[in-house]
Amino acid sequence: MSTDVTAKSPAPAPPGKSGGAAGGGLLQLMLDGMRRNMRQYGMLIALGLIVALFAVWTDGDLLLPRNVSNLVLQNSYILILAIGMMLVIIAGHIDLSVGSLTAFVGAFAAVLTVQHDVSWPVAVVLCLIVGAVAGSVQGFFIAYLGIPSFIVTLAGMLTFRGVTEILLEGQTLGPFPDGLQKIGNGFLPETGPETNYHNLTLLLGLVLITFVVLQEIRDRKRQQEFSLEILPRNIFLLKLVAIVSALLVVTMLLASYKGARSC
Repeated sequence: MSTDVTAKSPAPAPPGKSGGAAGGGLLQLMLDGMRRNMRQYGMLIALGLIVALFAVWTDGDLLLPRNVSNLVLQNSYILILAIGMMLVIIAGHIDLSVGSLTAFVGAFAAVLTVQHDVSWPVAVVLCLIVGAVAGSVQGFFIAYLGIPSFIVTLAGMLTFRGVTEILLEGQTLGPFPDGLQKIGNGFLPETGPETNYHNLTLLLGLVLITFVVLQEIRDRKRQQEFSLEILPRNIFLLKLVAIVSALLVVTMLLASYKGARSC
């Protein structure tokens, strides 16, 4: 007695079920990508939320072109210092003297240019040399003598703060030479036809956007070559759109005022 066994074909999926699964899969990929990269992009997300919050509280004044330009001016030196501090932190150390050293170098520049009439290009070079020597001395104590960076830079902070007080003698020196002031307060010159925007700033913004996009694509290809985990294509394109949009907004805001700062 034989039994005819016929394999049953799977029941067809209800209408619209496959589309929902695909959409759910894409959503799940996006959530997984955000979860894996939250540590990397958490600060950017927090910055975006802070900007949105203060934009609402100030009725949009925060994002006015003039205010954005002033914010860039006021925080430019902090961004420069943060780049150097990032390298120190990645190496597993800390630098407590960065603020005091900055004040000391600024006081040294004021003494040279205001009190001793040294030309500002020479003063800038001398200040860079003084800053490099100060950092090298602290690095020597940390790298070769094995003293913890916390102790060395704490001593440096107190030392540079004291030397700054000695140089300035409690006074405010000024004014600085015009050329030195333009480095921090000047704008790039206006060029090209009349467009109601600062053309040179627009050009620099487009160059920056192109560079960032090409760099992201190059990094993705390099990750693929080494068989590393990469973002799904849709999420990667969404990331590029977000980056380009952010850079374009900042470029248009700066170009709507007087353009980018010369520094």
